[in-house]
Amino acid sequence: MKKTIELTLIVFAISFLTSCTSNGIALPKTIPGTVKTYTVNQEGTVEILGHDIKTEPKHWLYIRCDHWSGCYMRCQGKINSCKKVARDSEFPVDYIVSP
Repeated sequence: MKKTIELTLIVFAISFLTSCTSNGIALPKTIPGTVKTYTVNQEGTVEILGHDIKTEPKHWLYIRCDHWSGCYMRCQGKINSCKKVARDSEFPVDYIVSP
């Protein structure tokens, strides 16, 4: 019984540590010759320009990528503007989580 508990704890610790090591954040790329409609703050959140950032909710856009645990783009602004930034950056959006 004691060995089973130890093995379970080891497996849990390994899975927890491997999930914490990934950085699946995706940042949009700037396209030359276009008007920039967003900025990226120090936390990595895409902020849509021209929107009141204090009142706009944060959206989590989960996008398709090659990383084993997936990738997401955190965006603050109108949902349609966030989708446009992802589309313009060639990130295929799988689903969106909003408050």
